[in-house]
Amino acid sequence: MIDTKNFQQLMGGLNVAILPQIDSDVIHCSTLGGMLRDAIQYEAKVHGAAFDPVGFRQVMRAMSTDDVEVLFFAAAWDVCDPKIVGAAINFRSLFLQRNGNDIDVHHGIYSEDVALLPAKMREIILERPRTKSLPRNGLGLPFIQASIDYYATHGFKDGIIPVGQAFEFAPYNSKIIAVQESLGATLGRGEDSALLKIASGRLPAGLFKLPVEVRYVLRADGTIDPNNFVVSWESPDSRQKVVASFTKGISTFKGTPVTQCQFMSNGQMPNSGVLRCVAASILKAAEQEIGERGWGSLAKPRQEASPAVPLGGSLQDVYAALFKAQNIVLLSPRRSSPLLGIVPPPIHIHVLQEPEIVAALKSLGAEQRELGGRPMQTASLDLRKAAERHDAPNRPLTLIAPDAARYNPIFSLTA
Repeated sequence: MIDTKNFQQLMGGLNVAILPQIDSDVIHCSTLGGMLRDAIQYEAKVHGAAFDPVGFRQVMRAMSTDDVEVLFFAAAWDVCDPKIVGAAINFRSLFLQRNGNDIDVHHGIYSEDVALLPAKMREIILERPRTKSLPRNGLGLPFIQASIDYYATHGFKDGIIPVGQAFEFAPYNSKIIAVQESLGATLGRGEDSALLKIASGRLPAGLFKLPVEVRYVLRADGTIDPNNFVVSWESPDSRQKVVASFTKGISTFKGTPVTQCQFMSNGQMPNSGVLRCVAASILKAAEQEIGERGWGSLAKPRQEASPAVPLGGSLQDVYAALFKAQNIVLLSPRRSSPLLGIVPPPIHIHVLQEPEIVAALKSLGAEQRELGGRPMQTASLDLRKAAERHDAPNRPLTLIAPDAARYNPIFSLTA
């Protein structure tokens, strides 16, 4: 299952490797699917969140497409007898970064879950040869570092190398905080950073609408990325800029759709009133784009009670009852349903070291994102150093205007 050359030996003698999902091998995918279920169930248990086995089927469907990329962690004392001990679930996303007065948009990763299974780790411990030992600081850091190295050398399935990684973490999880700090991650703390959520259609009415621009992302083959887009605003003199990226995602615990969003400014902020309108205008434009793309779940039809038809009455009475029931159905305001039967997903908004944007979003009704009743925070990690260390090839990321018929690029950025 795993080529021995993919293993690297840690201090103490344990061999570890990264195993990407192999779509073409049915038995392989079935085995890894069971492992993924165990990993997500364990992750949900740790956070006190509910795991939905029915919703997990949606996660497995997403795995069969390019929506989700899964890396499995393997460990072995003997490389001929490896064990899959954990998994990382990643979405192809975007990575925002300041560059002087501008904001660069790169290919990126959104990490949904990273888990090591205690049951599998106990097997590794019990099978440890007397002459060997486990890493003193555990396996979390080696596996996350190996994941970074994998993307730095192999990239996504189409070969694009991601530049950065965004993820959420639990502020009470001291282990993952220590691991990410050792990797150089920027972790959100205090009031300058937040992981927020807002339901579609919850923005307050009556706000002044500012002009914003929706831009599409091109994939390596030149087609429009169906799972990512960007919305940007800038002041008339181009000194103040705010950019937000939007990524189609899915909750691995529930199997329900979620939109992941990252907000960033160029450091030059308008006053609080204008910034509030900027944030609202960006989110409204994003909601419209999300609706047009059909992100979300199909709306369930409303169950209506059958009309009371006097079957024993005259034909005239039967027709009158049916006519009355039909008029009630047509005129009832409760019959309103989302456009095209799609329920837009909630938006999870990542804001890192931008206190003004955090305040603006909260004033619009955005709430603290929680998992299992506990608050979560946002973080990011720059992966370029790993890419440079491995001399990995760079690929351009191109954004184009919504009028995609001519495919004229607005700008291209090295990813």
